[in-house]
Amino acid sequence: MIKTLYIRIIVYYMAAVLIGVVVAWLSALYIFKESAEQAVSAELTAKADHMLQLYRQANPENANMLLEHAARLASVGIQLKKESSQETLYMNWPDDEERCNCDITIQQQWEFNGETYTIELIESRTDASSGRYEIALVLLIVLAIGSLIVLLFARLLVKPIHQVTSAAKQWAGGDFNVKIPENGPDEIGVLSKTLNEMADDLAKLERERQEFVANVSHEFQSPLTVIKGFSAVLLEGELDESQRKRSAQIIMKESERLSKLSDNLLRLASLESDSVVLSPSSYDLSEQIRRTVLSFEPLWSGKQLDVEMNAKPITICADRELLNQVWYNLMSNAIKFTPNGGRIIIDVLIEAGRINVQFFDNGTSISTEDREKIFERFFKVDRARDRSIDGNGLGLFIVQKIVAIHKGTIDIEEKKDGKAFIVSLPQSRQSIG
Repeated sequence: MIKTLYIRIIVYYMAAVLIGVVVAWLSALYIFKESAEQAVSAELTAKADHMLQLYRQANPENANMLLEHAARLASVGIQLKKESSQETLYMNWPDDEERCNCDITIQQQWEFNGETYTIELIESRTDASSGRYEIALVLLIVLAIGSLIVLLFARLLVKPIHQVTSAAKQWAGGDFNVKIPENGPDEIGVLSKTLNEMADDLAKLERERQEFVANVSHEFQSPLTVIKGFSAVLLEGELDESQRKRSAQIIMKESERLSKLSDNLLRLASLESDSVVLSPSSYDLSEQIRRTVLSFEPLWSGKQLDVEMNAKPITICADRELLNQVWYNLMSNAIKFTPNGGRIIIDVLIEAGRINVQFFDNGTSISTEDREKIFERFFKVDRARDRSIDGNGLGLFIVQKIVAIHKGTIDIEEKKDGKAFIVSLPQSRQSIG
């Protein structure tokens, strides 16, 4: 088996050209055979006429000698038959007189000394093969020159493939900074461009993977460090009752934080896999959101928030459990970032055949730079202004994933006195199937 593309190209070329040469040679012989025979016949006829005319003019005593010299000069063979006696004379005729394979011959009648002769002319062997060798020689020259040219061009053709192979090996080793030269708009150039784009995407995925691992490690390490520290303090047994109670509460809070992070990671893995399957059903979306808001009553009451909901009964066909996670995260964020005594307004309405849900709060505004990253994994808005705000940066990323699965969109808008998260969803089953 030929494993080298360079050799394979040369072999394929040689085979193709060789077949082409043979076919061209046979075709040329077939095409020009008839016209060549006609030309030779006409030439032999002209030579015969010329020799007979020469004989009449010269009227030599030795006719045989004259014809012999004329035959040699004209490069023809002559067979002279006397009809009365069937006597045959040969001039410049092939050695095997009885087995002459004469493809092209001409015959003429000749009156000489009161006798009738038949003179037959053939082309000599050297001239009969003339033309075939020339065609073969030309085709062989074409084959030789073409072979030299293909050796050069095959090397140029294989060179970009070697570059692709070398780059692919380096990419396999994790070095995505290697680029393939993009030479021209041909197929190799398009392939190189596509592979370079693929390498950029792989590099981006690798960076995201490393950031993800670092963020997960950090999110797990922080509560574990707190739990370890307060556990050690409790084991020392030198705390009074209030201090022990406070330490236990902190350990419980950090444990809940770890549990929530673990749940979010499992949910994220499920949403990002191809195995997630929607279970759509028709239900009242407004009622679902109202129940979610009521479940947070202890939190927003404790912060003395003014919560208002404007919604009429609206039926949607969607996955109830997944969308419940969306409203839970949005309501949790609204309460978390709204200051004491602030307000939250939830609007549910149908616009242009889609259901739009808006969670507004008059809490901390979000900068333009943060708005572009707020739906990324583990992204957290600057919490320096409020250390009491916790979270792992996965909530809004999960919200966006769930909304996208339902063929919807989520955006954030800055209002005059606050900000709003707006979720737009299709209403029918067909839109999310």
